[in-house]
Amino acid sequence: MQTQLNFQTPESKRQLDVISNGIYFSSASGNIYETDKFSVEPDTKNGNQTASSYKWARWGTNNNYAQQLIDTVNADPAASLLERRIHMHWGKGLYFYKKRVAKDGKEVIEIIPDEQLPAEIDDFMWENDFLNFQQGIIADYEWWHRFGVQYISSNDGKIRNIAWARTKDIRPELRDPKTGRIENYYLSGRWPNPQPGEYRSVPAFDKRNPKSSGLHMHQLVSIDKDYFPQPAWHGINKWLHIAAKIPRWILANIDNSMNIKYHVKIPLGYFLKRHPLEAYKSAEEQNAAIQKDEKETYDKMDRFLTGAENAQKAFYSKVAIDDQGKPIPGWEIITLENKLQDEAWLRAYGTAALAITSGLGLQPSVAGYVLPNGLGSGSGSDLREQFNFSMQVLFEIGRQTTLEPWEIVKRRNGWKDIHLGYKEVVLQSTDQNKSGFATTAEQSPTSDKPNDVMSV
Repeated sequence: MQTQLNFQTPESKRQLDVISNGIYFSSASGNIYETDKFSVEPDTKNGNQTASSYKWARWGTNNNYAQQLIDTVNADPAASLLERRIHMHWGKGLYFYKKRVAKDGKEVIEIIPDEQLPAEIDDFMWENDFLNFQQGIIADYEWWHRFGVQYISSNDGKIRNIAWARTKDIRPELRDPKTGRIENYYLSGRWPNPQPGEYRSVPAFDKRNPKSSGLHMHQLVSIDKDYFPQPAWHGINKWLHIAAKIPRWILANIDNSMNIKYHVKIPLGYFLKRHPLEAYKSAEEQNAAIQKDEKETYDKMDRFLTGAENAQKAFYSKVAIDDQGKPIPGWEIITLENKLQDEAWLRAYGTAALAITSGLGLQPSVAGYVLPNGLGSGSGSDLREQFNFSMQVLFEIGRQTTLEPWEIVKRRNGWKDIHLGYKEVVLQSTDQNKSGFATTAEQSPTSDKPNDVMSV
């Protein structure tokens, strides 16, 4: 199958069209966009490497899957839901702590204030811009369930520098058929087809080698992908296609239709009686007078019918009858109905939006959706319970994964007793807490048990 089509289309015609099951054509990029396993990982089959002329494993049949997905999602409000997941993953930010076991066998968390952090760790955090580093890997994790980190070791074996590498800019080298290992990664901002000099090779990081430097891909375990784990939410593509069609349909109706509310009928005889031929020197002069009178009359009718001050105004006209007693046609103002059934399309959009929200693992109340079909945000208690469930259950594995870089650094640098966690927000009812929420490592204004909401 042809994997790239260079069709150029006007801006107003750009869209994502279904070719067959799971396969789309994007006129915005002129490429095929597919969501099945082999089009995401065309260089693998049943876990075995297939023949390829590339040094790296292609991400999509045209090696541009990541950018195509980014463009597709960013064209839809679903992009804001991904941002919401990123913000929820981050919570209230990072904090350091130590752990000990009390005499009763319970684990006790002891928060380390920023001013008491060892100078070596504080310097490492500042030199590596750690907060922005962490936000970068969180964003990549929520998009791809994977993220790349470059670790730079010094001669003493300690890791001195770490850097986030955008996942969309990374391609793994094909696995060594003898060992099954990925020995190198390729970085470029010129995918899908970088030229020599537009990409660079970085060795894979070996965390067991005390002096190793290189790039490591942290990721959620994948049940079927060898190179590029595919989050379950990528399955919303069909619903994105449906949701994208509906606004275009409504805009097309706005751009290509006339909004006419009234049809005003004025008998031709009205103007002929006002301008009899005998009152003018010629028929041309009479026609010019009629045209001028018509325009002035239409302008008067517009002023009479439009504007807030003319709402509910009555219109009066005289009706004459002929010698048969039948009314002679006179002035008429007829109201025109708008037959466009936008409501059905808005309901379809609501269904698509709800499916997209569910696909991203968010409840409508957490997503803040109020949909035209009546589906959407529930009560405040529903929002509180769904939010707390998401924070305490759905984000735990992701948070553990995005804390892996710190676990590697602290082990290599001898900081084993210092742990890093996310400050978690727990929504509460106002009778529990006047502020409506509690945060890890911060005392609640009204709760007697602030430690109850601590989590790592």
